[in-house]
Amino acid sequence: MYYKVSPVVIILLIVGIVAVVGIGFKLFVDKGEADKDNQPDIGSSEVVPVLDLTTNTNDENQEAVLITAVATTDDAAGIYSITLPDGSVERSERALYEVKKNGNYTFKVKGNNGQVASLAIEVNNIREASATSPYIPTGFSHVGGEVATGFVIQDQYGNEFVWVPVETGKLTRNTMLDNDYEESTSTASALVNSVAQNYGFYVARYESSAHEANGQMVAGSVGNKRPWTNIAYREASEASTRAASIFGYEGYQTAIMNSYAWDTTLKWLDSCFESYSSNTSYGNYSGTKRNTGTTESDIKNNICDLAGNVREWTTEIYKMKSEPTNDVNEVISETVNYRVIRGGGANLSRTASSHTGYNEKMTDDYWGFRMILYK
Repeated sequence: MYYKVSPVVIILLIVGIVAVVGIGFKLFVDKGEADKDNQPDIGSSEVVPVLDLTTNTNDENQEAVLITAVATTDDAAGIYSITLPDGSVERSERALYEVKKNGNYTFKVKGNNGQVASLAIEVNNIREASATSPYIPTGFSHVGGEVATGFVIQDQYGNEFVWVPVETGKLTRNTMLDNDYEESTSTASALVNSVAQNYGFYVARYESSAHEANGQMVAGSVGNKRPWTNIAYREASEASTRAASIFGYEGYQTAIMNSYAWDTTLKWLDSCFESYSSNTSYGNYSGTKRNTGTTESDIKNNICDLAGNVREWTTEIYKMKSEPTNDVNEVISETVNYRVIRGGGANLSRTASSHTGYNEKMTDDYWGFRMILYK
């Protein structure tokens, strides 16, 4: 038994199949069009894109290096993306990438035709933190000396500082076990942390001298200047701290000397010059103050006048001495701290390691101060 199919029915079936296939094809095409915004155009071109990698500097002892990646292609479809060494993707023909460690860095480029290429660049001029590799703050330049004999840097205003290497990353403080003395300033803590990471710090080459900048008096470290004396501790500390901002030391801090900085500097000088910290044969004890850096016997590792000339305020507190003051003009009494003054002066033959507590409000014609600079 069989059924006879009419030619008309067959024609209708064929038309239906074609219609269904057509709808499916249209859906496929529409979906493909919708995905075009999210995918590179995959064409038949076999042109491979090209990467060019450059760094912003080849100078040594950099804190960071900026790598520029530029992608080009002869394919008309253009560049789709650049993949950076950390895996992030830039939908651009140009990308910037900052690195802070030496090593090889690989970039990848993808063209809109689907072709991919990669290229690596080696960075080897970033400063490796060590006592023998001093950082040089922006705006400073190395003007003389080596690390072992006094590495000197200078800013555009003539201020000079000397690198104090600390191989262990740990600062020295000789009064640490003496309960009569206390070091608790924020700058001292900041210096401890900085040295732990950078294995050194800078001490002012010279005793501080007074400079006027932007209507403010600020501490400087310049040779052949009259030392800034007759200044109380608080004013000396503030003049030291604001030097960084006034002179534009971005990313670096200035401060008045603390006990860690003083004792660590003496430890280094003692390793180079016999009994420097405990001998009065080095400093100026003539009775007459001299301009900074002019006492030849007290220029050691390019650091001047640390033993004599003027005694120097430090942040350390002498706890055995604190007293209330009863000013008739004040309702509430305030406690006066005794800060530690280090070294000797032209009028007092004391060694560089000597330290005495004085009322922080006192001033003297033979008392001055010195700055430190650190990252």
